[in-house]
Parts: sequence; C-alpha cells; structure tokens
Amino acid sequence: MKFGDLIISRHSAWKNNLLVRTMKLTILILTTFLIQVSAAGLAQNVSFVKKNASLKELFSEIRKQTGYNVFWQEGKVNDAVKFDAFFNTVPLKDVLDKALKPESLEYTIVNNTIVVKKKDESFIDRIAAYMREINVSGTVTDAETGKRIPNVTVRLAGTTRSVVANDNGYFEFKGLPDNASLIFSSVGYAERSATANATMEIKLIPLSQTLQDVTVSTGYQTLKKGSTTGSYSVITAKDIEQTPNVNLMERLEGKVPGVQFDLRNNTIKIRGVNSYNSGVNSTPLIVIDGFPASNQKLTNITSATVEGSPRFDKQPGTSGNAILSSFNPADIESITFLKDAAAAAIWGSKAANGVIVITTKKGKKGTNTINFGATLSTSAPANFKNMTSMSNRDYLDLEQELVDRGFIADPIINGYRSAPVSEAQQWMLKAKRNPIYTSQRDSALLVLANRSNRDQLRDYMLQRAVSQQYDLSFSGGAENSSYYISGNYTKDIPVFKSNYGEVYNVNSNLTNDFLSKRITVATGLNYTYSKSQVNSAALNSLSLGTYGLSPYDMLVDENGNRIYRGVHVTSAVADSLTQAKKLLPWKYNAVDELQYNNTIATRNLFRINTSVTGTITDWLNVVVSGQIQKGAEEQTLIQNLNSYYTRNLVNTGTNPLNTSAISATPPYGIPKGAVYNAGRTNSDEYGLRAQLNVKKDWNGIHQFDFLAGSEIRQVKVSGGNQLLYGYDEDLSTSVNVNTTNTGRYYSIFGNQMSIPSANGTVFKGVTRNLSYYSNASYAYKGKYFATASVRFDDINILGVDRRDRATPLWSAGLKWNAAAEDFLKDVSWIDALSIRATLGTGGNAPTSSSNYTTISIFPADSYSQLPYASISAPANQDIGWETTKTTNAGLDASFLDNRLNTSFDVYKKKTTDILMSLPINSAYGFNSLTYNAGDMKGHGVEFALNGVLLRKNDWEWSADFNVSYNTNEVTDTRFPAKIATVGMPVITSGYPVDNLFVYRWAGLDNLGRSQIYANDGTVISSISTQTIKPEDRVYAGRTTAPYFGGFSNTIRYKGLSLYARASFNMGHKFLLQNINSSSYPSSNGFSGLLSNTQALATRWRNPGDEAFTNVPGLGNMNFNTIQRYVNSDINVRDAGNIRLQQISLSYSLPGTVLKNIPFIKRVDIGATVSNLGLIWVKNKEGIDPDYQMTGTFANLPPTRNYLFNLKVSL
Repeated sequence: MKFGDLIISRHSAWKNNLLVRTMKLTILILTTFLIQVSAAGLAQNVSFVKKNASLKELFSEIRKQTGYNVFWQEGKVNDAVKFDAFFNTVPLKDVLDKALKPESLEYTIVNNTIVVKKKDESFIDRIAAYMREINVSGTVTDAETGKRIPNVTVRLAGTTRSVVANDNGYFEFKGLPDNASLIFSSVGYAERSATANATMEIKLIPLSQTLQDVTVSTGYQTLKKGSTTGSYSVITAKDIEQTPNVNLMERLEGKVPGVQFDLRNNTIKIRGVNSYNSGVNSTPLIVIDGFPASNQKLTNITSATVEGSPRFDKQPGTSGNAILSSFNPADIESITFLKDAAAAAIWGSKAANGVIVITTKKGKKGTNTINFGATLSTSAPANFKNMTSMSNRDYLDLEQELVDRGFIADPIINGYRSAPVSEAQQWMLKAKRNPIYTSQRDSALLVLANRSNRDQLRDYMLQRAVSQQYDLSFSGGAENSSYYISGNYTKDIPVFKSNYGEVYNVNSNLTNDFLSKRITVATGLNYTYSKSQVNSAALNSLSLGTYGLSPYDMLVDENGNRIYRGVHVTSAVADSLTQAKKLLPWKYNAVDELQYNNTIATRNLFRINTSVTGTITDWLNVVVSGQIQKGAEEQTLIQNLNSYYTRNLVNTGTNPLNTSAISATPPYGIPKGAVYNAGRTNSDEYGLRAQLNVKKDWNGIHQFDFLAGSEIRQVKVSGGNQLLYGYDEDLSTSVNVNTTNTGRYYSIFGNQMSIPSANGTVFKGVTRNLSYYSNASYAYKGKYFATASVRFDDINILGVDRRDRATPLWSAGLKWNAAAEDFLKDVSWIDALSIRATLGTGGNAPTSSSNYTTISIFPADSYSQLPYASISAPANQDIGWETTKTTNAGLDASFLDNRLNTSFDVYKKKTTDILMSLPINSAYGFNSLTYNAGDMKGHGVEFALNGVLLRKNDWEWSADFNVSYNTNEVTDTRFPAKIATVGMPVITSGYPVDNLFVYRWAGLDNLGRSQIYANDGTVISSISTQTIKPEDRVYAGRTTAPYFGGFSNTIRYKGLSLYARASFNMGHKFLLQNINSSSYPSSNGFSGLLSNTQALATRWRNPGDEAFTNVPGLGNMNFNTIQRYVNSDINVRDAGNIRLQQISLSYSLPGTVLKNIPFIKRVDIGATVSNLGLIWVKNKEGIDPDYQMTGTFANLPPTRNYLFNLKVSL
C-alpha cells in the first residue's frame, strides 16, 4: 500500500468514526428533547365531559385543547363503541390511558402527533391466553322492551372472528381468550362492548333507524338507502309480522307511501296509472329473489260463478272469497317498492308501473334455529243490519204495484215461459183474476210481511270465516355454508258455505362458499300447491236474478225440510211436467246446490333459482344466475243430475211430444248424465343472467359502483278446455255429441236448438325477451352522489327488425348528503339530511297486438266437420312501445338521535304512444285496430314521517304516518269524444283516466219520468229524441282516491306491545246505487228478482210526488228514465273515509321465564282484531263507498275478524 493511500484510508476511517459519533449524539439530543416535549405535552390537561361519547369525539377535543393531532388506523379503532367521558382538567396521559386501555389500544407521540394503534400481544401473552380459552353463550335483548334481538353480530375485538345470534337472540362463541372483549352490533341499536364470560346477558339500547341503515334490493343489487338517488320504500319482516293476516296485501295496506292497495279487486298501483288499459300494462312487476315471479299477484282470490253457469266467470268485489297466498309471508325478509325511474329503470320495459322486489329469508351463520308459528282467525257472523233495505211491507207494496200495472205475466196464461213468480205475486194475481180471493190474499200477505229469511240465509248459506296458518322453519349455518328451509300450510274458509282455499308451500335457500370464499353458490327452491273449491249457490241466493230470493222466501220449513220453488217455470208447471212427462225434478233449492255446483281448482308452481358468484379481486366479481319456473293449473266443474243446472239443461232440451221436424231427434236433446267442464293452463319459464360487478373505494374519498350484464327470458303458456255431456263420474265416460244438423233438437218451448259446443279448444303462446343493462354510481366523500343506468329491451312480438323490437330505457340521478358537510356536522339534532333528484324513462311492450297476423284455430266446422281458422288480429306494422318519462325530487332526513325520520318526494310523469283501439275501414275485415295514439301526464307528492314519541324506562311510544297525492290527465286521444258516456270512466282529453261524468238532474216530470239539463240550460225529457252531446254532461270527479295513506301507533311496555293501524282515502267520488235498473220494468214487462233498496219505497206514484222525490215511478217506463236518474249528479257522493284496520296486542315471554324451560328460546303470543270498520266517512248518509247496498245482500262488507297467533323458537 502506498503512503498516500494509507493517509487517505486513515482519514476516511476518522471521518466515518466522527460521523457515527455525531449521529449518536444527535439522536441522544433529539430523544432527550422529544421526551421533554412529550412530557410537557402529556402534562397538559384536558377537559371533556359527555355521555355516550366516541373515541373520535375525544380525539377531536384533544386536538382542540392541546394542539396534538391524533392518527389511528381505520378499522382498528371502533368508533361505534360508546363510553361515558368525565375528564375535568385531567392530564392528557391519564385521559389516553383510561380511554384506550379498555379497547386494547396503545399510543406513541411523535412531534405533535399522537399515534394510536392496536396493542401487540407478546408471545407469552398469547400462550397464556390460549391456555385460558373459554366458551361463551348468551342472549341479546332490547334494553327497553326486553325482547330478544335476532341476528346480532358478535365480534371478538381486534379480530375478524365473529358469530351471528339466531332469530331468538341466542349466540355461542367458542375458543375465546380469557377476558376477551366482545363487540355486539345490530341495525337499529347502539353498539356495545363487554368482557366475555361463560354466560352472558347483553342488553342493547335501541336507536331509531337511520336512513343509512335501510337496505334496498333492486333485484340486481343490494344497496344502502343512504347512498341511493332513487325513490324506494322498504317493508321489513318485522313490519309484515305486525299484521298477522292470511292476505299479504292486507298486511301492506296503508304502510307504503305512493302505493294503493285495492283489496276488493285485488290490484296494486304504484304512483297511479301510466296507461289507458287496466290490464297487465298498468300493474307493477313482482320480482322474487332477483327474477320476475310467474304469479304476478301478491294474493290470489277465488271467485264465485254467477247464475250457476259452468263457465269460469269471476265475480270480483265480494267479501266471501277464499284467499290463496302467492308467497308465504313468514319466508319474506323484505319487500322493496321501486317507484321512480332511477330505482326501477334497470328493469326496463317491465318497470313503467313500478317494481315490487321480494327477498326471501336466507340462513345466517351461527347457532341453528327452529321456528314454529301458528295463526288462527275467525270472523263475526254476517251482519245484514248494516245494509239498508226496504221493509217487507214496502217490498210487497212494490210487487202489488207491478201486478196492478200488468208488468207481471200471469203464469196461468203462459206457465212455461213466465219469469219467477213469487209467492206474494201468485196471491196477488189470483185475487186479480177473481176478487173473491182478496181476503185470502190479504191474510197471506200479512204472513209474508212478518216473515224474514235473513236468519236462514245466515244459518244455511253463510258461516263464520275461519283461516289457519302454520309455519315451520329451520335455519343456520357454518363458516362456509348457510341454510334456510321452511314449510307452510294455510287454509282459508270464507263466509260463503262450500267455499275454501288451501295452500301448501315448501321453500329452501342454501348458500355455500368454496376456495376461500372466492366462489359462492346460492340455490333456492320453492314448491307451492294450492287447492280451492268455489260454489256460487250462496252468492246467487243473495243476488238479483233467477236464483235470488225475495225477503220472505224461506230455504226450509219449520221442520227443516227443503222448500223448492220454480225458477225457470212455475212450481205448478214443474210438478205437472215431472209427473206426467217423466222429466227430471225441475225445482230449485240453494241448500242442495252447495253440494252439486262445486268448481275445484288446483295449482302447482315450482321455482328453482341458482347463482354462482366468482370473486376475482376485493372490488370485482362476476355473477351468473338463472331461474326456472313451471306451473300447472286445472279447473274442473262436474254438475251431475242432482245439480239444478244439469236438470234444467236436460229438461229444457227434452221434447216429450216429439213434434220435432227432424224425426230422428230423440226426446232427450241433451244426453242424460253429468256435465263435465274442465280447463287447464301450463306455464314454462326460464331466465338466464350474466353480470359483472365492480365496487371500488379509494380511501373513503371516492366510491365507484358499476354493474353490467345481459339476460334472456322465455315464457311459454299453453292450455285448453273440454266440455263433455252424459258424463259418468264412476266410469269417467261421456256421450259423444256434435254440433251439426244431426245434433239439433226442439226444446220443450218449441224452438229449434243445438247442443252447446262440446269441442275443446287449445291455446299456446311464447314470449321471448333479450336485454342488456348497466348501472353505475359514484360518490365523493360520502357527500355527493351520481347514478346512471341504461337498458336495452328486445321482445319478439314486435317483428323481426330490431329497430322495431328493441328500445333503450335509461335513468340518471344526483344526491347531496348535506348532513356530511362541515357546516352541519356540529348541529347535533340533525342526524341525516339529503336531497336527491332523478330523471328517466320506462316502457310497456304491447301485449294485445303484434306485427304478426294472429289466428285462432278451431277443431271442426259444424257443416264440413273440418278444422278451420279465423284471423283474430291482423298484422299491425305500426304498433310500438309505450314510453313513460318520470322526474322525481326527494328529501330524506333524520333528527334527534334518529328518533324522528321523514321523507318527501314530488314527481311528474308523462306517457307517450299509449296503446288505443281506433276505428279503421271495415273493408279490411275489422272495425278497429290498436295504435300508439294516446298521451297522458301525471304528478304527485309523497310524505312519510315516523318516530319515537316517548322512550322512558320500560315504556316506548312510536308512531308512523304517510300521505300521498296522485293525479293524472289525458292529454291526447287522437279524436275528440263524441259519445256522451256517463257513470263509468271514458278516456277524454283534459280529464283523468278514472273520470266520472254524470247528467245534470232536472227532476221528475208529472208522470214520474226523469229529466236532465242540456248544456244550454234547457230541459231534456226522457221521451225526447234529442241527442245527448258530451257537453251536456258534467264532470263529477275521480273514482280513485287522489289522497291516500295510513297511520299507526305502537305502545310497548317491557315485553308487551299494543299496535293500532288505520288507513284513509280522500278526494274521490262514487255513485249512490240506491236503485238498480233491474228493479224496474220495461215496456215489455218485468223479469227477474226485485231489488229491495230503501230508496224504492220513496218512488214516484202519483202526480205531485215529483215535488218530494227524485226516484222514478214504475209507470211510463223507458230506458232513459232509469239510466238518467242512476247516472245523474244527485247521486254523486263523496267517498272520503278513514278505516280502522286492526288493533293488536302481543307479548314476548321474558328470558327469566324461558331460562328454566329446556330448548325453548323465545315465545311470542298475540291477539288481533281486524276489519273494525269506518272511523269517519264524508258523505252525510254515512254510506260505506266500498260496500254500499245495491239492491241485494251480495255486497256484504267484511265482518270483524278475530285472530290469535303463537310463535315459538327453539
């Protein structure tokens, strides 16, 4: 080595040693300084006093008072844990030690920064903790009500280990370190931490649910309501359980803003109507677990058949129909109503009328749970007193006037064709023929005046409605799987005898995770079998018509023997023909028909859906899902020779004199034997969907959600019906008949007839849909939100050109979370405040017309005996989509620690290209064709408010209220109205779809005939030939309530809960049906059963009566007289009303009682009274607008219902 190199080397070593010494000295000085600074900082005092404080609030105060910033790792500090802070001039060190130690946190100070982190356990600590592991079990209850809280998450502090309490609030947590800290959290409750013990009883303090807590499901994704821009309403399982009713619609009525439930007609409307049609294009879409349900009704209602016809014609609006649940309420986790375009547009063409998304229950990881529920209800007896009717004396007086005026045909003159002649009329006619019988007539009428059949109708035709419902479910799960399996049986027996409905339902949802939860497979299975029996005898006995009863017509005599009467021929003629001509018995008794006129309907529905979710990264996954639904329905009506329908059919078709011009015609034109009528419908549906989901968060500042996918769906419907004669029920054989000349015969009345068609019909239809969709949302700092969606729908019924078939539908929305702004953070009484606005489109595809020619094929022509076809609808190349554009603005807010929550929405809608039937040149073979020719608009307001009014000790009083306003207006109908339709809605520009036009009443003339005013004020007589023009009518209002809503109150004391609910409808009108047009004779005479409404007793009888009554007289009758009176403005009434829907009392047995009962974890019992009737009605007569007297007792209001329910959890 050279000397120079040595010097350099030694010099470098000296420099290095000096550098090291300098660094060490610097570190020592800095450390000493920092310790002094830290000591000085820790010596600062902090004052902070607050109950239920959070660590973030403490850190904020430390920064304000000391100038120290506090940093911590997100997710390691549980800010939801609350503690009571009482620091009054306490050194900072003592504050930090006391606040952080319970949460196993430690801190260090660097410069002016306090760094908080999770305390690391030493190896020895971990070994010791392992040796001290314990198993924990316990229950979680509401601190105020004492009720157990289901599905509480129990997490080991500082880890991701957790379990979920079962539906009874019971949990088990094994292998925990001694003195471990457990954190208990549940939606709607303040989070709590507690030290683990072998047995624990945890009480959580409830919070009013915040807007951010609510979860909404669109069917494609699940979102927190606090991050959405659309308009949603969510009904939870708890809300559904509050109304333990067989009818799911009754459980929901009055609870959802903007949604109208018409229980009588079994329909639902979300924000009114968007179309002129009342069919499928005006109903919301029902989705079950992500796919459209095959049954697009929440509830199915059996319907009686009128007049004994073998056809399956429905009679809606009666309270005597059985309920068949489409979905088991006990299986429902939530029901989400999607109301505006941003919420529903992702469903595209199916969503113009809103979407109802049903999510069924899934298993939860944790302890296995068994739940059993039973519900039994019964009704009060039918009450005729609420139906205003004439007295028997007034009724007999009406009959006497009809006889005196010659409107009742004397059966002596023509017994075969006389209409039903009552017992009173027979005496009246007998005295009219020979006055010697006058005194006997008077005596007989006196007896009839004091006789009433109401008790017999109640005893023989009606019954107490009874329903029963039983539910059994098993749920639970392990680390990588969960299950929910349930069974349900429901039976509903309505007030009409010989009617019932029953449903069996089995449901399961299974979820399994694979490959470290990167693959999740979820499968759902559901099978529903329903059976119902419908019999029209009871309804017919209460109705006008052939089978109706006069108020004195008895069903049985004093000895209980059936009383038979002639309905198509008089009793005397029936007796003589039966004895002399060997005909079948030709008299009728409604009690017999309860056995022989039963329509049996069965339905089998099967649904399977599955989804496979592949997680690619923590922000990206792919979901492939599909669903198959199959359904089979059958309706069978066998009317044997004991049924009156078949006896009358055979007798009418019998020519005992054999005077037929066709000598080969046998005496019996209709084969003797039963009539067999059956119909069937099969449905086969499948749907397949592939979807990409992106969910990315950048440090809580930027959040981006995106989904895109495609789906296909096919629906096949097929079926047919069959009519057989001479059917033998034992051998299942029938007599072959045809409708050709050789099958013609002369009836007993002498007219030539053909056997009603026995040829069966077959139908089949296929609808295919292909869709592409996408949805995106962006949030900035949790304050500003933007959403957008687009969907392309393609449907096969609109031809082959995709430009005609496909349509784009879209939505966009913005939201501002004002409560997250700095200027509102310190406003303690505001918990949430957000403003949102959306715009978008929805649509309806035409279902009644197509680009293709539609033909109907028939089995055989009566002459050629060859199959034939006819064009039922010509090809329509101009048909297209209906489009609805919706604009919505809303506000959501929570106040006073979430004890008060409110939402407000205002919206506008405009629908264009509405489908209408318009006239065309009849040279084409059709008089009309469907076109996109109409436009309409609408707007509305929705307001909801709920809150906890009182919470003190063990008491709580909560209430909720919602009110909605909705209106619509037809803006274009292509052609102006030229027909003066009254009494029913008619599409008219400038008026709502549900309009009511009536005549302006001008009183009766001196002959008891109706008069109305023309537009110019002149009086139009009922016998005038003057044409009534549209402007001669007057607009009376809407037939659907524009204002509607509901309110409820709940009072709880420990485990006892009292709940009451009411609903209201305001602002609409109805026509008083105080007389029935069939109550009046025509110029040709009178036929049928008399109406017995009270108004008929005040009818015009003599000149001068017109000064005291508006009810037309029986003389000088014509069609105009009755129709103009019925549809005039003097019969318009306000339909506003408030109904008390239910009062419920429930009790949950406390844990102190159940802990001594093995296996039982929870018991709830309850009692409910429903259908409590009107609280208030606006019309002065006090008439119930939904159940007014129409001349018979067929419109009976629902009777009060008493329900008892039990729920046990194991």
